[in-house]
Amino acid sequence: MPSRRYWNLREGKATEMNAVAIIKSDGAYAAILPRLMGLAEAEDVVRPGDSVLIKPNLHAAQHWTTAGTTNPALVAALIEWARAKGAGRIVVADGSYYGTPRPEEVFVETGMAEAVEKAGAEWAAMPRHGYRIFPKASPHLPPEVGISQFLFACDRLLNVAVMKTHIDCLVTLGMKNLKGCIRPEDKRAFHNDVEINRAIVALNRLITPDLTIVDGTLGMEGIGPHAGRPANFGHIFASRHTPSVDAVAASAMGVGVREARMLQYAAEERMLDSDAIRVVGEDVARIRRRFERPYEVMMRELPGLRLQADGACSACKLNVIRALRENRQAGVPLPDRLVVIGNQPPAEPDALLIGRCPGEHAAGHRHLPGCPPSVARIKEFLIAPGS
Repeated sequence: MPSRRYWNLREGKATEMNAVAIIKSDGAYAAILPRLMGLAEAEDVVRPGDSVLIKPNLHAAQHWTTAGTTNPALVAALIEWARAKGAGRIVVADGSYYGTPRPEEVFVETGMAEAVEKAGAEWAAMPRHGYRIFPKASPHLPPEVGISQFLFACDRLLNVAVMKTHIDCLVTLGMKNLKGCIRPEDKRAFHNDVEINRAIVALNRLITPDLTIVDGTLGMEGIGPHAGRPANFGHIFASRHTPSVDAVAASAMGVGVREARMLQYAAEERMLDSDAIRVVGEDVARIRRRFERPYEVMMRELPGLRLQADGACSACKLNVIRALRENRQAGVPLPDRLVVIGNQPPAEPDALLIGRCPGEHAAGHRHLPGCPPSVARIKEFLIAPGS
């Protein structure tokens, strides 16, 4: 059950100030976790006998040094911290992006599986296990949404996000990290069938972590969540209230509540109140550093690109952008026609269509199917005759 420090969703207000801790981090997580937990008033978040679920960010098979995924060393330190508090079963679980053919390989290739096993805990790829179905949970969610069974089998949920920009949501922090807990088909629906920022806010009414950590030791800026560049930010954030820690972490990235629609919607729905946040540890204003936005990078690196992306998911957008960038670096010019991803009809008759979503409009167009097509296939498609 939520503690008295949590946001009171029923009353729509904070019963107390939500503490958000910020401390410096050089990656020596085991040494800094006790202080981080103390400042976040989370020392008692795990109690003797509790079963604990640790939910990292493992959206794709990227090493943590790319800033795309959670550092396994942080998860290992959390396992040891939870065990020292008397935790019983400890499971590390996540679900990678929609379309991942072998989600368990993400754990292996990122090094997370090895780190968890060495720490004496279990790991699991959520798509290989069951989901609890929630029909008509919110007008902002798909007609039904499935949430991993692991969330209902644990006593405590520790949400471990990475501090990153995002091509659809501007930032991806603690609230967005919970999207990894839903069924693969629901992830696709979040991008194609509902407004993703409102859907994430609605999801955070169904899933309320006991603790959220946003690791900015090594963050990502630019075209996130996996095609950006690492940003050595050197700080880590924690709170028992996810929207509050997201608001503070976003502020440290130079992103205000009104700029990030997800945070704006959370505020409109009385899940977030900046006046109810008490920041402890480092001063946000002192450490703030503006992270470059995804579309700023696109405009700089791909001048002249014409991309129609309405209704497209971030996986397709990012694969297309990576392919275009790699082609350009190899001396291949940008396509001289409109590139279309997403589910809307092409705005031009000679457009190039990429991905499964525009397939229904493929008649008379060059079309590359896939959900999403690989970067290699997109590169070949864009340099083929007629492109």
